[in-house]
Amino acid sequence: MKKIIVSLLFSGSVLANSAQQEQQINMMLTMMESMGEMTRMAECIDLPQARLKNVYQQTLMECGVGDMAAEEPDPQHTACLKSSLVKRSGVPADRWLACENSDEEHEDPLIAELDALNEQIGEREPTAAEQRQMDQIIERMQQRGVADMQQMVDAMIAGSQGSEASVTLPVYPEAKLLINIPSQGDIEIAEQRYITLPGASFVTTASPAQVLEFYRQQLPGYRIHRSALSAATDVAYMQNIPVDFDYSRDFGRAFSIPHIYIQPAKAGSQQQLPGAQTLFFVYYQPAE
Repeated sequence: MKKIIVSLLFSGSVLANSAQQEQQINMMLTMMESMGEMTRMAECIDLPQARLKNVYQQTLMECGVGDMAAEEPDPQHTACLKSSLVKRSGVPADRWLACENSDEEHEDPLIAELDALNEQIGEREPTAAEQRQMDQIIERMQQRGVADMQQMVDAMIAGSQGSEASVTLPVYPEAKLLINIPSQGDIEIAEQRYITLPGASFVTTASPAQVLEFYRQQLPGYRIHRSALSAATDVAYMQNIPVDFDYSRDFGRAFSIPHIYIQPAKAGSQQQLPGAQTLFFVYYQPAE
């Protein structure tokens, strides 16, 4: 999981301007701090954490965040990152490489335990006790996966706070920001690529009907769309609706159209805002 943050740090998406780039860099660094990766790297490289964060920030401002859509890393961008990290930190390149890779060198104890059990069983059928042991290991791996995912979500929420100003469409009053991805990117679905808009998620104690009515007043030119494949309680309020469009089937196109997607809040959202009734997503054009 920590390596995901490192890969996020050294890659990027299609940014519209330097202000958005700075915002994304700050979000990445906050995520690294929240997930403990900044502390791990600072201890490994032997730099104060505040100085390491400053090195990362200056390096990414100098070299840019790169292009996440590229199939292969840009050699010039990679070289710029490596050179700038060494220059700004005074830490040799081989030390940086060793520390970046050190998180992958430790064997996963659960995988090691499962491998040992499989080796013990070999080609025969497992005994009842061995099957119970295997099931317990797999259950622990699943529980850890859920915990890791929640840690990632919590880090993204922490990294998004303070970025509300980048959302170029109206936001329902007093709604709480969860996650904001302030940059364009792209996704590939069925061998077709789509440029996706920046997007932000919010929760509010207002009802879905109240949120929809707010946006109908604020954006009277938008149109209501309800997917035949989604829950009847979900609604998209869109700048335009293509011919033969269904949100659930054509979400690649949906993410390229400014819109608000509104749905009832579930338990996870209510943990972020007690009494939350509505979770909504705002997909917006980046600021000029």
